[in-house]
Amino acid sequence: RFKSDGGEVIVTNTLIKESSNKRQDKKAILLLKNAGATVADSYQVTVCDHDKPLDKGEVGNTFTVDTDHGETFLTPTSINFTWLTDDSLQIDYDKKLRTFIQEQKANGVTIVYRAR
Repeated sequence: RFKSDGGEVIVTNTLIKESSNKRQDKKAILLLKNAGATVADSYQVTVCDHDKPLDKGEVGNTFTVDTDHGETFLTPTSINFTWLTDDSLQIDYDKKLRTFIQEQKANGVTIVYRAR
């Protein structure tokens, strides 16, 4: 939660999907961050240890995108994960998404991106 212009804005996270590496020690989580009427929804990807639960206030540490003012939609197929190795993750995403964060490495995992 945070305050904006004196009013309280409630931010919620919704788990869309998660994918674990073969070794089962890391996972990628795709979450929908909904911040209400004044802030656009965003998809955020977090790469973390496999046993870490999703926190209500989780912020994506790897990849953050939105619809670029309605140019596309946020759907479960907008972003897909493929573990290339235990320490390398490919993120495929809709090229119409507007990117805010695009890290090359997160929590010891190398990230490769592919726009489609």
